[in-house]
Order: sequence, then C-alpha cells, then structure tokens
Amino acid sequence: MSEAVVFSERALAPGGDAIWPAALEHLARRFASIRELDVAHVPARESAVAALEAWAGGDVSSWRLELRRFYDDHARMHLRRDPAIAALLTSLRASGVRLAAYGQGPREASAVTLAFLGLDRRLDAIVLEPAGDGYAICLEALGVAEARHVSSREQLAELERHF
Repeated sequence: MSEAVVFSERALAPGGDAIWPAALEHLARRFASIRELDVAHVPARESAVAALEAWAGGDVSSWRLELRRFYDDHARMHLRRDPAIAALLTSLRASGVRLAAYGQGPREASAVTLAFLGLDRRLDAIVLEPAGDGYAICLEALGVAEARHVSSREQLAELERHF
C-alpha cells in the first residue's frame, strides 16, 4: 500500500454527477433576468469555472454564492452517504496512510459535497478547484512524491477489495 492515496471527488461522491446539471438549471433560472445562461454550452464540470466566470462578468457576481446555496439546499436529494467509504478512509488513516482529495470545481460545489458526505474531516488535504492537475497539487499538499490515484468508482472498489 502506498503511504498516500489521492482521490478525485468523483470517486468519493456517489450522485455528485446528478446534482451538477440541476445546479446549472437553477443558475439559469435564477439569473435569467440579468443574463441568459445556455446550460447546453457550459462545459463539463471540471472545466466549467472559466465558462461561468465569462458568462457572469460583472453582472452576475453572486453566482458562486448562489451555487453554494443550491448545493447546501439540495445535497440531501442527490448525494448519498456511503458508510463503506467512510470506513475505508478511517481504516487507511489508522494504518498511517495520508489521504487527500481534489474537487471537480467549482470550489463551492466540491466543498459542500465533501462536507455533506462527511469526508472532509477524514482527509489530510483537500484541493478545491485546482488550477491544473489536481492529483499533482494533492501530492504537493501532502508532501509526498507519489501516491495511489483513485479517480473512479471502479478504482475505489478495487482499493476496498485490497485493503
């Protein structure tokens, strides 16, 4: 086992992909009278921040606050706590393994997701809205040269089987 494991938010958050489109639809409705948001042209969540910043300009400066409110209000409808993930993280830490996770972006969505699932307190480092390679930034945050990278639910299941 590596001395460290770095997770993508997607691997840790079942249902995380379902809340994002709902959040975009909410932003489009909420700010329709100020500026139209064509959700069909917003890129995947991992690269959506730049597009949303460009859309917002100076007219919709509160989009991040509104996104956080939406995630706070709707997390329980889309996200499911998985006791097996919490147990795995607890076991890994008890074995001395350092743990980190990086969010998909925007940071408000990732922070609420990890907190709602109770995972934020089980990690040694969290990188929200990474500028560049989230895995590499987590390695730096942990102070390690290498770590096992778990970026999918399949890789998470494999880690669970081998730990």
